[in-house]
Amino acid sequence: MAIAAGLLGGLFLAGSWWDGPAPGATDPGQVVGWGLPVARAVAVAAATLTFGWLLTATLLVPQGRRGVLSRIGRQDAKRAGWAALVWWVSATATMLFNHAMMVGLPLRDALDPGVLGAYLFAVDTNTAFFVASVCGAVIAIATPWVSRTGPTMALLGVAAIGLAAPAVTGHSHGLGDHGLAIAAGLVHALGAAAWLGTLVAAAWHVLRRDPGQRTLIPRFSALVTVCLIALGLSGAGSAYARVEQPIDLFTTGYGWLVLVKIVVLVTLAFVAIAARRSVASSSGGARSLRFWRWLVVEGVLLGIAMGAAVALTRTPNTRIPVPLASPGEELLGFDFPPDPTLASVLGGWHPDPFWLLVCGLALGGYIWGVVTVRRRGVHWPWGRTVSWIIGVAILCWATNGLIAAYSIVSLSLHMLQHMVLAMLVPVFLVMGAPITLALRAFRPSRSGDRGPREWILWALHSPVARVITNPFFVLAITVLSLYGLYFTELFPTLMSDHLGHLAMQIHFVASGYLFYWVIIGVDPTFRPVPYWLKMIILLLSLALHGFFGVAIMMMSEPLAQSWYGLVQPPWLIDPLQDTYTAGGIAWALGELPTLIVMVALSIQWARSDDRAAKRFDRAADRDGDAELKAYNARLAKLAEREADRTGGDRSR
Repeated sequence: MAIAAGLLGGLFLAGSWWDGPAPGATDPGQVVGWGLPVARAVAVAAATLTFGWLLTATLLVPQGRRGVLSRIGRQDAKRAGWAALVWWVSATATMLFNHAMMVGLPLRDALDPGVLGAYLFAVDTNTAFFVASVCGAVIAIATPWVSRTGPTMALLGVAAIGLAAPAVTGHSHGLGDHGLAIAAGLVHALGAAAWLGTLVAAAWHVLRRDPGQRTLIPRFSALVTVCLIALGLSGAGSAYARVEQPIDLFTTGYGWLVLVKIVVLVTLAFVAIAARRSVASSSGGARSLRFWRWLVVEGVLLGIAMGAAVALTRTPNTRIPVPLASPGEELLGFDFPPDPTLASVLGGWHPDPFWLLVCGLALGGYIWGVVTVRRRGVHWPWGRTVSWIIGVAILCWATNGLIAAYSIVSLSLHMLQHMVLAMLVPVFLVMGAPITLALRAFRPSRSGDRGPREWILWALHSPVARVITNPFFVLAITVLSLYGLYFTELFPTLMSDHLGHLAMQIHFVASGYLFYWVIIGVDPTFRPVPYWLKMIILLLSLALHGFFGVAIMMMSEPLAQSWYGLVQPPWLIDPLQDTYTAGGIAWALGELPTLIVMVALSIQWARSDDRAAKRFDRAADRDGDAELKAYNARLAKLAEREADRTGGDRSR
């Protein structure tokens, strides 16, 4: 009800009621005009409940032994399944209504197979809700069969993908600040869903007086604190990306809705603080009653905010696109970077909020881990800390420096960024041993539930870890995927979309990290890989990288001209020479780090043999060389048997 009130009130306040098509546009009818925001609001509510019930079942309520869901957690998972069923249907309806709105036809005509096949996935929003629909279907089908926290956590990840897909698409992502809009939309959607979804689940358990409230209430309070901070920061970033100037907040329908969300968020902050103080000062049944009352207030406010957020998707923002000098710059959304020099490539600034957030969390989390273990008197090598800091610094440069802008318009500079992300950054990150640090920093859970340390151990021993740490798998995704990416239309397709470009960068870093984690990493893996197999994998990688670079240098036509031909800056005169240079960079920067790693691996191998020899020597000193004596005794017995057999043969 609160979401519906927020939606209807937001549509009224912003003047976004459906009152017919825009002048000159075809009329899809009132069914589509009203059905779209209603179906989207239902999809948002169902997705929120799905995410909240799964999050509660996995992390908030007490768990059973050895990763088994408790009875309460099992019931929460089933409720998530029912919510996911509604999400599945409503997300599909939203996709179809939006399709009808885009083609400007009544729903019956828009569902004609010819129209549906030609235009359904021509709009990013339709694709996003298709992804959400599939995620809802997967959760609805899988939840009746899950009984452990591990699979439930996996379904929570599926729900996060379904929530994120619509959040990172929309009418404001095509502006110059689309990177900020995407990052803010992602954090905002997940933060709001986590807060409201778990709030509903917590209110349900408190009202029913289910066991485990002493565990649920403090965990929920900690989660609310994180969500409040995330919503505040992401809301500010989202408003900055969509509002042209501050005065628009007071003079436009979009700005009024933003102000409503700001007022609601500030009120929520005070309500959350007052609720925690009130609950902390009470006990027993009075505590549960007060907590439940405050949850109702929080739920109403959050529902209004989410309804207003849906209304925002139906309201034009105030950001005015600034005309750029050329069609290529219009396609990029920013001016061409200047003629590349050593100073401009190494310096400059082209920030990406997503990667800034990733780098900040990676650096802050690692430093917290180092400080934590050192306070406990546990030694942590400074070399690992320095290695991690260098890796994060290079990652920040490669994704937020001017090289990030150059990589979009020049294949050679894209290849430079690629090789840095895939071949250089992972080496330093892997040598930082973040998994080992996390296992030492997080204390074992005392409640019997899985805490952060137990979840890390679970992930290390999961079936997924068994696959992704297989040496031949990491070779395939690290090296062989290069051929499938660059020698097909997949590469220009990903380059033409910010999300596709972001996914490609994530793949470079993640695949490189997996590769070096298996080859040289000091962190534990699912299975130890013998050094001779590591050396074979490295040699194969060396050869395949070399062939890849040479293949690009031997091309007779520029690579990926379907994208780079559209965004070619004035200073890039010869695209074929740029392709040749890209091949040379791929060859050189692919070979050099591999050779360095090969030398390091050889040293590790030699040291491993030395350590094994020392272990054997210490064992021999302890037991008087019993193993060697036993071996010599076996040889003596064999010699005696052979002598007896030979002597017997001669006597005959």
